Amino acid sequence: MMETENRIPVTILTGFLGAGKTTLLNNIIKKYSNKKFAVIENEFGEVGIDGGLILGNIENMVELSNGCICCNLSEGLTKTLNNLLTSRYKFDNLLIETTGIADPAGVIDSFVAYEEFRRKFVIDSVVCLADAQTYEDSSSEQPEVHRQLAVADIIILNKFEDVTPQYGQHIKDLISSVNSTAKLYCTSHADISNIDVINTFAYTPNNIEKLVVNFKNATPLKFSTQPTSDPTTVSLAANPQKPKFNHNIVSEGFTVEGELDEQKFVYWIQGILQYNSASVFRIKGILSIKGKKNKLIFQSVRQFFLVEDGQEWKEGEQRFTKLVFIGRKLNRQGILEYLESFKVS
Repeated sequence: MMETENRIPVTILTGFLGAGKTTLLNNIIKKYSNKKFAVIENEFGEVGIDGGLILGNIENMVELSNGCICCNLSEGLTKTLNNLLTSRYKFDNLLIETTGIADPAGVIDSFVAYEEFRRKFVIDSVVCLADAQTYEDSSSEQPEVHRQLAVADIIILNKFEDVTPQYGQHIKDLISSVNSTAKLYCTSHADISNIDVINTFAYTPNNIEKLVVNFKNATPLKFSTQPTSDPTTVSLAANPQKPKFNHNIVSEGFTVEGELDEQKFVYWIQGILQYNSASVFRIKGILSIKGKKNKLIFQSVRQFFLVEDGQEWKEGEQRFTKLVFIGRKLNRQGILEYLESFKVS
């Protein structure tokens, strides 16, 4: 397991068009003024970073008067990261602002799939900004909104002052129905003065373990499971009064006592992620694997996954595996049956 303190924390900012991501980006830089940030943007010309005048310009990299660095993503994330690492600039944290229509899973993949980046960087958290005024319309028209929410660790519901308390609660409930594992905050003008956004380390084994242990099975608001002719499938029926929010996304926990066969589990989970990337957005979990003295902390975003050592199992402690899935139309019964079949007597 790599030491977190030796790697550069990465915060990924996502959110739909007009939600206020650039304002949030500026507020982060202002709040954490003691840190030197590297910021990756899509286009310099569209960036409104408050940092004073540009002092220097080297290829696709500019230095701002506040000491921060801004990079152009036009050459692709992998090349941009390599340019950063080989440049003369030193930085404490990396901020990546995705486009409003982007699925952040592709950005996350770069820090999971490539060993060279895993050695240099550690994902701090994925922060999703949602607009309280336009969330309903955006989410009904653009599936990217749900995918952005589903992989987030922190969700900031912005422009909350512009809606009534009743409607605000309605929007909070809708967002929680997509991702009940994320921390949800309500703000105005993307004000994060009382919110911890940097160095939350949501991806570290300790934090993943706490989240998974405390997770209660969740079902989406105003959705209900209905029996079908096939008992191994789960049908999700939307509230007929709100048909356009039939996103069918759920957060579900699965617990199996005992120890699992490592080879069978790995083979199965690789198949799940490879063939269900459009419906399984994120998985977090604690694994009890036969022959391993430590809890194994599992997490995945789309096709890639990481397994890291957690705390040792205590003597006499009941071993268990617990996985939290966030996805669309999850086959709950089928997943449980497979996990049970991997148990070692």
